[in-house]
Amino acid sequence: MGEEFREHISKLVTLDDEAWNAFKQNLHFKSFKRKELLLRESEVCRQIFFIVKGYVRLYYLLDGVEITKDFNFENDICGSYVSFKMQLPSRFSIVAMEDLDVYLIDRKNLFELFDKYPALQKFARLSIEKMFIRKEMRESSFLIDDAETRYHNLYSERLQIMQRVPLKYIASYLGVTAETVSRIRRKA
Repeated sequence: MGEEFREHISKLVTLDDEAWNAFKQNLHFKSFKRKELLLRESEVCRQIFFIVKGYVRLYYLLDGVEITKDFNFENDICGSYVSFKMQLPSRFSIVAMEDLDVYLIDRKNLFELFDKYPALQKFARLSIEKMFIRKEMRESSFLIDDAETRYHNLYSERLQIMQRVPLKYIASYLGVTAETVSRIRRKA
């Protein structure tokens, strides 16, 4: 179970057999069909997902319109960190964009493992740092860059979004219309 996932973790931290076995015993494999929700807005996030196959879209619902927050792909950790940590209702939903395979772990077990195995805590910290860096870069791009620059940054930094995600969701993620993205693509 999960040897590819262990290899992914091992790229970030050294995980001995005891820590891996304890972690593995608390992981549960689950598959989701395309368009199935992993987390619904207003629910409390009680599990963290480790994506094995497929990708998800995180989105807010504002006046009936879905606003894309982010995408998570293979080897990404997924969930609402604020909801998970603080046990508050999530402000966004997470939906499978393709048939999806994940490992999930519940909050209580994960925090117990963190207390016992520093390597797992370090893995989580490094993963959260990666997410925070991406979030801060995206935030600054929204405040400073024009739509064309945001598009080109996305193309150079997260190519798999451009390769796998439908145009309307890329546009939503960039904060523009699909027509604007099409215009930018034609110019490139």
